[in-house]
Amino acid sequence: MAQDDYPYPEDEFDVLGRERSPQAVHRAPRPWWRVWGPLIAVVILAPLLAIAVVKLATSDGGSPATEPTPVVTATEDATDGAAATDGAASAEPSADASTEPSSEPTQEESQAPPLDQAVAVSVLNGARVQGLAGSVQEQLVAAGWTSVSSGNYQSAEPTVSTVFYRDADLADEAQAIAQTLGIGPVTELASVESITVVLRSDFTG
Repeated sequence: MAQDDYPYPEDEFDVLGRERSPQAVHRAPRPWWRVWGPLIAVVILAPLLAIAVVKLATSDGGSPATEPTPVVTATEDATDGAAATDGAASAEPSADASTEPSSEPTQEESQAPPLDQAVAVSVLNGARVQGLAGSVQEQLVAAGWTSVSSGNYQSAEPTVSTVFYRDADLADEAQAIAQTLGIGPVTELASVESITVVLRSDFTG
C-alpha cells in the first residue's frame, strides 16, 4: 500500500516504523557435518588413494623384474663352476712351478763364489821361529794357493798372528787362508800389496 493512499493520519508509530531500518534475517545454524564433512573426506580419502596408486604401480613393475632371477642364478652357478674348474686346473701347475724353480736358486745362493787362489800371498815370520814362514808357505801351496812367498817380519804390530788383505775384493780369499792356518784376526789394510800373513808366537799352525 502506498503512503498516499493511507486513510489515517500519521501517528508516532508510523514515524518509528519509517525510521526503523530493515534488520538481517536470522537463519538457523548449519549442522557441523555439512561444514567439516568435505574436509574430513579429503583427509581420509587422499592417503587411501595414494596407497592404491603405489600398490598398482608396484604390482605392474614387479612382475617383469622377477623373471630374470633364474638367469642370474644360473650365471652365478656357472661362474662358480668355472672358477672351481680353473682353480683345480691351476693348482697342479702352481705346485710344480713352486717346487722345481725354488730349489735351484737356493742351491746357487748356497754356493760360495770360487776363490782366486792365484793371488799373491806373502807369509812373514814375526815369531822368531826358524823356518816357520817356509813351513806355512808349503802348507798354503798344498791347499791350492799357487803364488805364495815367505820372509821375515820386523815390526812390533800386530802382536798376534793376523791376515791382512788390501781391499774388499780379496776378503773371501783372506778368510779362506786364515781358516786354513787357524788364524782369527782378518783385517783390511790398504798398504799391503795383496794378502799378507804375519805370524807371531801365538801361531800353532
